Amino acid sequence: MKYIIPLLLVVFLLTSFDIKDSSNETQNFVYTCSNPSLKCFYKFPCSDFFRDCNQNKGKVMKVTLERAKSLGKEECSCSRE
Repeated sequence: MKYIIPLLLVVFLLTSFDIKDSSNETQNFVYTCSNPSLKCFYKFPCSDFFRDCNQNKGKVMKVTLERAKSLGKEECSCSRE
């Protein structure tokens, strides 16, 4: 009986770590600006994006793809010069 409780605790700890790791792997993160007038999100941040966000008094946020879409943002790509 005295071994059952520690064994259950160990099993619980091991399974909780596995659940956390698998849920993080399935989430895709993107970068967007907190300013609602800027309607873009980027898979990879670029200098133009940071400059535009800062000039419009926003902050760069790393959010899930689902969250960015729920905020009304659309995918954009960085301009290459």
